Amino acid sequence: MHDDDKLSLDLVWQADGHLTEVAITALGDGEVALLPEGALAHAAQCQTCSSELGRSALLSLRVGDALREQAAEGARQVVRESAAPRGPLPLPAIGVALVLSALGAAPSLAAGAGGLHERWAALWHACSVVVRTGCAIAGSGALSGWLTALPWISAVLLVMVGLGVAVARGRQLSLNGGM
Repeated sequence: MHDDDKLSLDLVWQADGHLTEVAITALGDGEVALLPEGALAHAAQCQTCSSELGRSALLSLRVGDALREQAAEGARQVVRESAAPRGPLPLPAIGVALVLSALGAAPSLAAGAGGLHERWAALWHACSVVVRTGCAIAGSGALSGWLTALPWISAVLLVMVGLGVAVARGRQLSLNGGM
């Protein structure tokens, strides 16, 4: 540490040769590097300065204890406030909201359920065609073994399911993405 980083002599020494309150506080905080040479030795040898250092340390401990107690009391207050009983749930209002939501969703649910049987039948037919085709390809020997045909069958199945979803959704969406 450079000399310009240390406290000036008038902040460290009193006119009577003892340490100032600033120097005592720096010692109590463990900031010995801020003090010029001789200040630590003086505090260790001088009864007056070591008594002041002890009083300063005790005051610091009491203030720390008081701050910890106040923080703990604040935490207890927050716990008491959060544990306070709340009012009952507004069950009638929640019930009315659920009924209104169900009534609002009913037309779109009814419109979407109309072709559900046909969609499942088309999906089942597509899956059965893909499986039969894959089995025919695997059985003909064109592909050597079931493991070779498995990726092809999976790819065709995914394409067919995708087409089924696209056809089902195509009635609801336009090409521009609007409804």
